[in-house]
Amino acid sequence: MKSAFYILLISLSSFVVFSNCNKSVSKDKNAQSLLLAGIAGSCFTIDSCFDQYVKTTDEGASFQVYDQSGNKIYARQSVLDYNTYRPIASGSKWVTAITAMRAIDCNTSSVTFANCGTVTTNTCVTGGALSLSRTTGDILGWTGTKGTITLRQLLSFTSGLNAGGGNGSGQVSCISTLPVGATGTQKDSCVNEIRDQSTGTPGALYQYNSNHMAVAQRMLEVSCGKTWDTIFTQLIVNPLGWDASQAVWRGNYRTAEVTDGSLSGAFGLSISPEHYARMLNALLTNGTAKNSSGANIANFLSTTSVTEILADQYNGAKIGYSQFSAFGYRWQYGLGNWRFCTTTDIPAECDRDLISHSIGINGFFPWLDKNRNYMAILAVNNIGRKNGLSLLPASSTSLFFAETVRPLIHLQIGR
Repeated sequence: MKSAFYILLISLSSFVVFSNCNKSVSKDKNAQSLLLAGIAGSCFTIDSCFDQYVKTTDEGASFQVYDQSGNKIYARQSVLDYNTYRPIASGSKWVTAITAMRAIDCNTSSVTFANCGTVTTNTCVTGGALSLSRTTGDILGWTGTKGTITLRQLLSFTSGLNAGGGNGSGQVSCISTLPVGATGTQKDSCVNEIRDQSTGTPGALYQYNSNHMAVAQRMLEVSCGKTWDTIFTQLIVNPLGWDASQAVWRGNYRTAEVTDGSLSGAFGLSISPEHYARMLNALLTNGTAKNSSGANIANFLSTTSVTEILADQYNGAKIGYSQFSAFGYRWQYGLGNWRFCTTTDIPAECDRDLISHSIGINGFFPWLDKNRNYMAILAVNNIGRKNGLSLLPASSTSLFFAETVRPLIHLQIGR
């Protein structure tokens, strides 16, 4: 296992979430030696692995594991508290996908879903009832081939929308520079810029970048006649008991600049791991989330929505850019989350050793194991001050930690 992950760690040297993330980092030689020792060495308990890992972090870390009922069965923290809100980078993608599926569920007429606010039956109907099959042509008025892009393709990065017209993982600059309270006209101008610079064929190209989710968010806004902030607050923040003053979206989480984050669904959220777990519980338990008191929120998601979020959504698309395509683990993608397994060429084999996750460039790493019925959240906010190995971004060290402790978790839960 470790030898395979040497390849993984080197391959992840190119892992960036959007184009302006390339920056030099200071190199703390002591941290480097600690990190290298952690990679080359061994640990035999979750505690010792965590203690070894946390020495390389900028602000400390926390780690929590939950059983099939959403009960916490392991927790350890160092400096960074379970309830501390920090940016989660691409951990935001899972939140955006779940918000979209909540909007779809709440807009249906067959079942009453929990805590929908004003996003209720037949309220998201511009261009037709909201669904994963609704297109940019239906809702945004796009024409031609780009008007055939579906919400499903946007949330799975198979919409053919390029990053800056190229093959990287970047985004158009307007996503991170929208002023606070941006108007619909300003948002439309931004997503139209994405449309006009893109050359991929919808459904035929997978490319990991932030542009897809910006367009998806705008589709939700127009379909439901509400701002992203209103949709997110009513469908996620209020029922889960998140802190509305801290659970905010920013166009650029790396700076103190306050911008409108309503198109930053791929990377822009700040949240605590304790609160994130309340949402993730819905994927673990096929639809039941947790509120602020730990009580169940039944029908938070439909079982169909859970299945769609976690399913392989490639549907034959060619991989144009994926930070994981350079090595043996050719990971698949769902709606807003990666599907990781070691044998992707044989679906049945993949499904037996599968975790779903939404890792962030800063190392934030939530994952879900439906086979063994548990979930875990490694919370960390490494932006390169201490974790100064230029070949090993924070995401790769978190991945290595997770792969090291997963067998230990399996022993503890007996599965």
